[in-house]
Amino acid sequence: MKILKASANHIKEIIEIDREAFPKPWSKKLWLKELSRTERSYCVAAEDGKVIGFGGGLLAGEDFHITTIAVQESHLSKGVATNIMIKLLEEAIAIGANHLTLEVRIGNLPAQALYRKFGMAPAGIRRAYYQPDNEDALIMWAHDIHEQPYAEILSSIKRSQESKESITS
Repeated sequence: MKILKASANHIKEIIEIDREAFPKPWSKKLWLKELSRTERSYCVAAEDGKVIGFGGGLLAGEDFHITTIAVQESHLSKGVATNIMIKLLEEAIAIGANHLTLEVRIGNLPAQALYRKFGMAPAGIRRAYYQPDNEDALIMWAHDIHEQPYAEILSSIKRSQESKESITS
């Protein structure tokens, strides 16, 4: 699996995964706009030349806000989202982010477990955030991602991923 900077060349596959993963996917026009914005960071996970997942976010002040992350259903629980998160965090830190935040569906326990692995903790609830079903969002944060203690967390996750990948290849 390779993690690449997302581009317009990936748009068709990104949209397919977006439609599979979310009840209200982004339009092609919105995706193209997001990919062109300099304060945004998007990447794709590719395997055998095919996109199997994507993720992205934006820098707002000192905070990197993950706006979306999704993995093709046939590749869930294979470490794809973890590799995407690693790449997003490396980029966030490189562009000066001090904190990481996101919203996740209150019922999406696998995603919450992933974010907890990256040191994120619940900080609040956004009522009826997700449409059209009015599901609440759990707001999660990780602070001081530019500091050494967080670098150690990220390094540990990377080593674990590399170990898993060398076993399966």
